[in-house]
Amino acid sequence: MRFFFYGTLGEGMDNPTIRAIRPKLMPGRPATVRGSLHCIPDRDGWYPALTVAGGESAVEGIIHETRASFTPDDLARLDAYEAFDPADEAASQYVRRTIDVDCEGSLVPAEAYLFNGALPPEARRVEQPSFAAFLAAHGFKPLAPRDP
Repeated sequence: MRFFFYGTLGEGMDNPTIRAIRPKLMPGRPATVRGSLHCIPDRDGWYPALTVAGGESAVEGIIHETRASFTPDDLARLDAYEAFDPADEAASQYVRRTIDVDCEGSLVPAEAYLFNGALPPEARRVEQPSFAAFLAAHGFKPLAPRDP
């Protein structure tokens, strides 16, 4: 399985979920997708929202292949972290989809968590190429949720 992470699961981020999952991933490679990236404020930090429909910008992230040790329980942990319920997608904050990701000049399919539904009014469009660059440019901190 292959994942494209662009936000709080990406490089340089620290939370219980990615700490547990990182050893089960191969080293990441820089990658991009065509889409729109927004950041949403929360009282405990900011989190990103990627949409790909009609997206005109290159959104930077990292692509990881899973190791043999990656299990269905690990996938369920990622889904829970992203508030994705495969049995009730309509009620999920994010949905996991297979999208085309540009990795080193080749398009490859990867799983990504895409924002599901209308963006809240307080969401800010990200003009930087990445979530991390947005945080750094504004001096904001990422939301670091506890383990679900």
